[in-house]
Amino acid sequence: MNIRHFFMLLLLLIFGCKNVTNEDLEKNKSIFYKEQEKINPSINEYLNNNYYLLNSLNQSSFTHKIDSLKNIYITHINKYKALLDKKTLSREILGINFTFDRFILEYPQKHQDFTGEKVVLSKKNQTKLNNLLLYFNDTDNLSDNSFKRFVISFVTIESNKKLKSNIYDDFGNQQLNANWDVIESTFTNNKVKSFCKQNYLYAYIDDMGIRNIDAFYSDFIASCETPEYLEKINTIYNSHKKARASHIIETYKKIDGYELQMHLFLPNTEDFKGKRPTIVQFHGGSWSEGKPDWFFSTAKAYAKQGWVVGVVEYRIKGIHGTYPFEAVKDAKSALRWIRENAEKYNINSNKIIVTGNSAGGHLSLATALIDNWNESTDNLKISAKPNVIIVNSGVYDLTTNSNNWITEKMQNRDIVKEISPNHLLKKSDVKMLLIHGDKDRNCPYETVEYFYKEMKSLGNDIKLHTVKDAEHMIWYGKHSTEVSKITDEYIKSLKL
Repeated sequence: MNIRHFFMLLLLLIFGCKNVTNEDLEKNKSIFYKEQEKINPSINEYLNNNYYLLNSLNQSSFTHKIDSLKNIYITHINKYKALLDKKTLSREILGINFTFDRFILEYPQKHQDFTGEKVVLSKKNQTKLNNLLLYFNDTDNLSDNSFKRFVISFVTIESNKKLKSNIYDDFGNQQLNANWDVIESTFTNNKVKSFCKQNYLYAYIDDMGIRNIDAFYSDFIASCETPEYLEKINTIYNSHKKARASHIIETYKKIDGYELQMHLFLPNTEDFKGKRPTIVQFHGGSWSEGKPDWFFSTAKAYAKQGWVVGVVEYRIKGIHGTYPFEAVKDAKSALRWIRENAEKYNINSNKIIVTGNSAGGHLSLATALIDNWNESTDNLKISAKPNVIIVNSGVYDLTTNSNNWITEKMQNRDIVKEISPNHLLKKSDVKMLLIHGDKDRNCPYETVEYFYKEMKSLGNDIKLHTVKDAEHMIWYGKHSTEVSKITDEYIKSLKL
């Protein structure tokens, strides 16, 4: 701050702001935001590094911590109270409330996820949230990112409550159904309602694809009056529709009224004759979201190199209301279907690589390590074991606090060990490549390190490639080239 600005602020503090010009207000606002930007990094770092610890606190301690962080910003706002216009002041205060009260809103579920303890918000905390609901149908808030994030959390939490009531058990796309109903009952302003619908429909397509969402898509197109929202949804919907039309889609399993699909990408039979080696791919998404579409581009690339590629749709919580146990069964069913249809698609059943990212990596390991958890309709005479497994940022320990939700409906919580790789260590004839970032906070590096060392000591053909200074999504972004290179080199070394 230069000397001129200092004296201007001092005079305004002493004499008030009756004669403040628009130019002065804009300068004050600029100084205010610059100072606020200096506060942000340390607060964000604290929240990111202590997220689990904070949400594990009792409600009183948690609220005190969050309110203390909020007060840092409120103190900063009060410092400029006489220097900013009323509209800016009110918007900033509201934004701060949306930002920090969102943590209060999310606390009960996060606390239960991390500790297993159910809590109900105090009357004081609930009042805070109820006061913010009064602003839900104000279109001026649509330009405020803190408002948008609060609304997204609110709809997600309310829809999860509906999902737990089991009223959507007979529905597909359960999460989307619940979200849609919450939006319809919560928002009365059509523009705000359209914002919420496009936000959730876009996020749903982005995270889970377009299967069986035609009714929601048509409803949105018919009711939305905002051109930019319509264009946004039309663009992503049509791009997914086009991508799905570019290859063969088969049903590999029918279960509980659902048809699970295998997306097949085949090589040119004139260039690549005879039985072909095969890659089977499982997407990630914490067994709660995700879509086969994430693998379509790599599947096409492998098919051009002569591989048969099968990209698997499996049951996930957001669509089917299921848990990883069902996903494990689907993964094994998918491998059996590949072998059952080897003749039809020129597949060499003795040259099958299974690969996956994150939860998909866990499912890849499951095909080799888990002997039980088979679908009752499967032909158990057909092996579900691949010849090779390649895992990116896999989940090796499902018994951690962050995975408590997996057994939320089970009396015997130890049953999760039956599908947790670090509890299934054994000698296997399946070759394995594990690729993992040493800074992974979602699936800590020490979990893959433990799995690797123990499996190696048992005499398994297993390799671990550590991606330095990498977090979880190593298959995407700046580390993707390294991951692709090590994967390609490993596959070439197999001489399949």
